[in-house]
Amino acid sequence: MTTKATRWLLPDGVDELLPPFAAHLEQLRREILDLYQSWGYELIKTPLIEFLDSLLILPSEELQLSTFTLVDQLSGKSMGVRADISSQAARIDAQVLRRDGITRLCYADSALCTRPRGPLGSRCPHLIGAELYGHGGSDSDAEVIGLLLRTLHSAGIEQPLLALGHNQLCQSLLKAAALPQQLNEKLFSALQNKASADLDLLLNESSLNDPSLNKSAIPAALISVFKALPTLHGDASVLKRARELFAPLSEQLRGELNTALTQLENIAAQLSAQFPAQALYFDLCERRGYDYHTGVIFSAYVSGHGEAIANGGRYDAIGEIFGRPRAATGFDADLKTLLRLSRRDFQRATRIYAPAGGDAALARQVAELRAQGKAGVQGFDADPASARAQGCSALLRQAPGGAWQVETLD
Repeated sequence: MTTKATRWLLPDGVDELLPPFAAHLEQLRREILDLYQSWGYELIKTPLIEFLDSLLILPSEELQLSTFTLVDQLSGKSMGVRADISSQAARIDAQVLRRDGITRLCYADSALCTRPRGPLGSRCPHLIGAELYGHGGSDSDAEVIGLLLRTLHSAGIEQPLLALGHNQLCQSLLKAAALPQQLNEKLFSALQNKASADLDLLLNESSLNDPSLNKSAIPAALISVFKALPTLHGDASVLKRARELFAPLSEQLRGELNTALTQLENIAAQLSAQFPAQALYFDLCERRGYDYHTGVIFSAYVSGHGEAIANGGRYDAIGEIFGRPRAATGFDADLKTLLRLSRRDFQRATRIYAPAGGDAALARQVAELRAQGKAGVQGFDADPASARAQGCSALLRQAPGGAWQVETLD
């Protein structure tokens, strides 16, 4: 039952931005978009709602579950409220811009989700991100990851932990195992959760899932890889351990896995050259963010915050639904989360109180102060208490000669 005391409460996971947080958010948004522009990324503004068949062009069950749906009263068709802007950016690249070469797009706008991305997340994030289309190599992955790090630095997050992984590793191993779908899904879930006990049970007691399947159906070398995969996380030495672990596998499978490792090594080398102090963490058994990524994936973390503050990765072949498959890589973050974790000292404009009155010299003085970047707050009396109540640190007083002068409040 709704009472007078609760009717004005916001839904769980929905928040509003108040002063001065809202002003700081806008300042940060402008600075980061200027950063993206300096890297050649073009700003797009996407609609809040679209028809579902054009909004959900990415093959992601998680994205579908996160999208609010409604019926368009004009056409009768199903519509969705965007929960993610990457899918809209991909549609714009493939269907609207239709450029043959490389396209760089960026955005900063609100989204709405049926549920937060994580326990600490918002259902109405203010997403800021960048997407690069038309290039499928490690160089473009390194570019967008570098831009993500610059984004975090702009937000006042100086020492994030960058976690790198590759979706192709799990995909290639599971494909090689050729397990029944139900068992395949359970094995994948156990890998993502790093549940070693569950892995042992699934691999050693497979008859619980399919009596016709026994351990001999999966090569012993592949079983060893599956069991060791959850331990492959840490510094760059993990990549060397992985190559040694993959050595007994078939030539084709080993080649696919080593190609993924080489991509991670190339990206790590570029990032270390540009950001020598940046900590890199490799997790070869992890998949973060929406489930449409096809290659390198990455996330950023900070100490004391239990979930990723930014996510990204490669999602190639996007646009195939429009007949224009495009290589793509990008990232996004909730600007509100970045601001709450920021260590920046945002400077507030000096607020100067202008007493009531229609004096032309006073009006000119206020206009001049505003042109200098100060806040000229129009008052309705000359009481210093009113000035303080409105956050002013100074006020204008008229000197005996008629000129208006700024006087600091005690």
